[in-house]
Amino acid sequence: MAEDGFVKIELCMGSSCFARGNSGILTAIENYIEENGLEDKVELEGHLCLGRCNNGPHIAINGKEYSALDAENVVDLIRKELS
Repeated sequence: MAEDGFVKIELCMGSSCFARGNSGILTAIENYIEENGLEDKVELEGHLCLGRCNNGPHIAINGKEYSALDAENVVDLIRKELS
């Protein structure tokens, strides 16, 4: 569970992860935040590379790392962290 109802998302924006799906994941996260008015509860931070290129797309949510997810999985994880 997120501390104080806050979620920090770190998204790899490196070319490998971006090409493997983080471009769509980024759009899904941004849409989810906007549609649910979560701008004050979710911090979205992009990184040039998180060092997991072979397992991309790579993302970290509240410090827990995930690889090979799709947009739907990521939104579900964010919902879980917020509950």
